[in-house]
Amino acid sequence: MGSPEPLIFSLQHFCVHDGPGIRSLVFFKGCPLRCVWCQNVESWKAEAEIGFKAHLCIACGRCVERCPERAIASPGRRDANRCRLCFTCVEACPSGAMTRVGVRRTPEEIVAELRPEFPLLRDSGGGVTFTGGEPALFPEFATDVARLLRSEGIPVALETGGLFNPERLNPLTAELQLILFDIKVFDGEQHRLLCGSENMVIKENLRSLVQATRLGQGPPVWPRLPLVPGMTDGPANIRSWAGLLRDVGTPFVTVVPYHHMGTVKRAWLGLPAGPDLRVPGDGEMAAAAGLFASEGIRAYHPGEEDFPAEATTGRASASG
Repeated sequence: MGSPEPLIFSLQHFCVHDGPGIRSLVFFKGCPLRCVWCQNVESWKAEAEIGFKAHLCIACGRCVERCPERAIASPGRRDANRCRLCFTCVEACPSGAMTRVGVRRTPEEIVAELRPEFPLLRDSGGGVTFTGGEPALFPEFATDVARLLRSEGIPVALETGGLFNPERLNPLTAELQLILFDIKVFDGEQHRLLCGSENMVIKENLRSLVQATRLGQGPPVWPRLPLVPGMTDGPANIRSWAGLLRDVGTPFVTVVPYHHMGTVKRAWLGLPAGPDLRVPGDGEMAAAAGLFASEGIRAYHPGEEDFPAEATTGRASASG
């Protein structure tokens, strides 16, 4: 994982919860984490995948007829061991039920598709956010896209889960106006259980990025905590993260409510069902904000942040 040319699984438009202003989002495929509550499970694998959206299927049988490997017994029943991902079934499907997840796109192609939105992004103080998946696994490609965007005066933000090689990230951070840094489970063993990896590197990367900001060597860093009932909402978890944020000198955080979007995506990809989780209510969101506040950390709702002015400045790239 981490090839120079990643697959992109989505470009989303007119978003308001992933950085300042109105934003376009570029979703990178590939992630080193396996959070059990993940809402973008199609981002896990770096390779292209086939999804099946049963609600769109018209049972025409063309996927069965056209598959050269005879890997599809009936619509929705595909033998992954026989399938060689030629995507003939996707091309044959008239309803969009069979879908390809992940395509290779050049930096120029990405920027060209987003360019009609640039006037709106500029006027709103917005920009483009790289998300995923983990864009930091592909720093060379992300840097190329960011330079093209900045050459046209479009600010770029990076959303990261924090598990990356910091030495490879330096050229990219020089092109960014903002880093949205996801913090999840503070306890190392619980993080391994719920997110699939240790978190010492994540904590150290957070410290290093904030230190770089303080030294004028990197963009502002804004932490975000997904509030998942029974997993990240415990007082001990919130107080522990608040202590680290206070220690590194970052007295703010966005609390992002969990939602059920990942549930249907698991079905599309034939993945096992995830845990049965609740969407947090207003009271739980307020309680989390209150816990952070009691530790000296101001908590924001998504889209209501008071981002620093540097995050909305789409200055031209020195290398562009």
